[in-house]
Amino acid sequence: MRLEQHYAASPSKLMRDYINGEHTIRRYFSYEPLQSQFDVRLEKLRTHAADREKLSAIIRSFMEPNGISEAAAVHLNDFENGAPVVVTGQQAGLLSGPLYTVHKAISVIVLAQQASEQLKTKVVPVFWIAGEDHDLAEISHLYREVNHRVDKLNFPHAEYGKNSASTAVLNKEKVRSFLEEYFRSLPETEHSRNLHQLVFSYLDKASTFTDFFSAILNYFFHEEGLLYIDAAYPQLRQYESPYFVQMIERSEEIAASVYETEQALTQDGYSAVIGAEKNAANLFVAVKGERILLQREGRKFSGNNGAISFTYEELMDIAKTAPERLSNNVVTRPIMQEMVFPVLAFVGGPGEIAYWAAFKGAFSLLEMEMPVVMPRLNMTLITRQTEALLKKYRLTVMDVINEKKITALKTELEDAIREKKAELLIDKLKEKLEAEYTEINEQFTQVSRGLAPIVEKNLQIHLKQLTFLKHKLQDEVMLQHSTQFNHYAFIENELLPNNGFQERVYNPFPYLNLYGLDLVKDILKLRISYDKNHKIIYL
Repeated sequence: MRLEQHYAASPSKLMRDYINGEHTIRRYFSYEPLQSQFDVRLEKLRTHAADREKLSAIIRSFMEPNGISEAAAVHLNDFENGAPVVVTGQQAGLLSGPLYTVHKAISVIVLAQQASEQLKTKVVPVFWIAGEDHDLAEISHLYREVNHRVDKLNFPHAEYGKNSASTAVLNKEKVRSFLEEYFRSLPETEHSRNLHQLVFSYLDKASTFTDFFSAILNYFFHEEGLLYIDAAYPQLRQYESPYFVQMIERSEEIAASVYETEQALTQDGYSAVIGAEKNAANLFVAVKGERILLQREGRKFSGNNGAISFTYEELMDIAKTAPERLSNNVVTRPIMQEMVFPVLAFVGGPGEIAYWAAFKGAFSLLEMEMPVVMPRLNMTLITRQTEALLKKYRLTVMDVINEKKITALKTELEDAIREKKAELLIDKLKEKLEAEYTEINEQFTQVSRGLAPIVEKNLQIHLKQLTFLKHKLQDEVMLQHSTQFNHYAFIENELLPNNGFQERVYNPFPYLNLYGLDLVKDILKLRISYDKNHKIIYL
């Protein structure tokens, strides 16, 4: 295994500007995305009101079913004794979700280690599982490569309704059948049996999507001591009760701040990714198992087009006596995260950082400051087969990712192998035929104008046959060069599946299947620099 690092431009304008120091976007954040900002941020955290002993007990309680590793126990102790955290988060995807979930966890582990060395104080990595999320369609699928194309395998999730990932009780029979189909699409290797046993042993013990996800997350990172907590964990919700009270009290001001900031972002040339509304409550409430987004109208909060409603006093009572019924949306989740944890730095992807750009004012309203917002590490895994094909066609990874050279190579090959002489003969025959039919049409219409449509239809039949003949010729030529086209398709599917980064499509398990169950641990042994360069990892 070896590591190369190269700059790969983000497709997001906001992200490019943020990473490269453009003042227009940087002014929406409290800090620059640099480790040199950690010293100042650390000083601001000295007065954070976290009840460290209680929080540590809550995290320990959530992690215990998967086992508390020695390294995690050390991190829990460090946290109790005053260590700040570097935090990231993600939804509870099947088989850990896309690769960037693992990359996020690696990011906080690497960043916490480097921050500890820089600050000469303990810094703890934390993963915030968004188990409160009820958009199960977003987590209930896997991608695989089938016949030189990227195939999406969807898990049937309709039966779970609007239950969240942490409350939807898994239909084990359907999940098992779904995963069996997925594993059958992977090549049989020396690691396949052990990988299958590992995954299904975790499935057998899990009750919910979040249980399944957290067990896999723990397997990958227990030796590194990654702490993780479910946002929907009832004990955490009880701890958050006074914070929900504050969010309800200031909901009108929070909504106005985010709305106005998005308008400013739009004027500065960035997209309004949240689509903030002035009457948003930015909170969900659970009613009979359904998670409902609330809107605010003065001192009234309603959802489901008015089907349910609460007075200000009723919602405050829920926050105080049954906070497990409440949950955050994209706006209040970062605020809650900051209220709960002394966050030195938040690690996010392009989409998350685009959201965070709108939150500076909302943090200020609650007398808080945004943490240092750091872009996660971007990584691409290169299998040995991919590396061999890149060498064969004298390509670099950056040629494929940055320059999109595969598209150009396919076009060049298609042009080079065309039977242009034969195609020209067909094209000339079409032109001649159309000219002859023009004369035929003139003669026929002298007899009867009603014959014109018949002449036209007859012409189109002949033209269609000539087009068919041309396509068959092209197909045959392509078939004779199918190996090279398949190689190009393979490289593209590996490095730019669906025209996007690999880490946004595939999950880690095809790579574990090829290179062993310790692959993630082996990646962590590499000397990874925390910078804006894309990490190319040759397996």
